[in-house]
Amino acid sequence: MKKTNEELQSELKKASKPLIDFIRKHYTPMTTVIVTGVGAELLNSEINAPADSDWN
Repeated sequence: MKKTNEELQSELKKASKPLIDFIRKHYTPMTTVIVTGVGAELLNSEINAPADSDWN
């Protein structure tokens, strides 16, 4: 039987918790991790300069 979105979301949350804890312990809120089927890449932002929200 196919899992519901809610079930998949719950599994993803449970699986990602150790990674989130690792980032919080060793890095900053500006840290991003890209996870694929073959590995994980950790990226840190040095500077964040949001653009204006006007897309027109």
